[in-house]
Amino acid sequence: MALDRSDLWARLLGFLFFLPILIPVLAGYPYIFIGTGFAAIWVVYEACTLLGNGVSVVRRVLAICLMMGVFLLPILSESDVTSIPLAIAIMAGLILGVYGLLGRREAVFMLLLAATIYCLSYLSVRPEGGFMLISLAIIISASDIGAYFSGRIIGGPKLAPAFSPSKTWSGSFGGILFALIAAEATLYGFWQIHLSGNLIALVAGLAILSQIGDLYESAMKRRLGIKDSGQLVPGHGGALDRFDGYMTTLPVVAWALASDIALLGNLQPQ
Repeated sequence: MALDRSDLWARLLGFLFFLPILIPVLAGYPYIFIGTGFAAIWVVYEACTLLGNGVSVVRRVLAICLMMGVFLLPILSESDVTSIPLAIAIMAGLILGVYGLLGRREAVFMLLLAATIYCLSYLSVRPEGGFMLISLAIIISASDIGAYFSGRIIGGPKLAPAFSPSKTWSGSFGGILFALIAAEATLYGFWQIHLSGNLIALVAGLAILSQIGDLYESAMKRRLGIKDSGQLVPGHGGALDRFDGYMTTLPVVAWALASDIALLGNLQPQ
């Protein structure tokens, strides 16, 4: 399958729209909250707009406010304003509130979205969180790029035609390979660390999870009868179309970091 040059250029130019997120995250604390907060409200706004189709504007605005309350919970917990058990209870109440306000649609998606928003904020308050977010962004972006080029050039059997007819097995394997190459280049280029052992499994696993998130979002869009989650970013669709891979990877990364799992520690240079 030949590459579509117009589509490729649109994707490259669309990257500029994500600089307001990337630059503050690279700048570290406290600027990281600007980047992650912008990402959170963009994704939440789009999700509530899609799932709130036919619901009044007031209810959609309330749903957005409640979901952004999930983003604030790790920040409040870090400041000892509330305990972790209480934060979990509050988050459950916020999710139920959003679910009810938006007409009780896509419960699994709402849980994944809330987990993503919470984990995004949680990583923002951790000293090593910025590094983890950048590392994850590199892995997911490389997987997306590898899948795009491999699928277009090699083609072959479809990966999940019922959910996303354009995705192929060659694209999936190419995405995993590109993610491994990008992780190796990043680690060795900056810290002369090679990708090896359990870290290879971790990067490959995150690449696979990001593809699962992409497929899940594609399946949801099919159920809702839409092609793109939005039209703001040329060549990228909407925010959810770009952040779908984070919905299945951010909770894993945040959980592993909170649990001090050695696998994840290998991503942080000593």
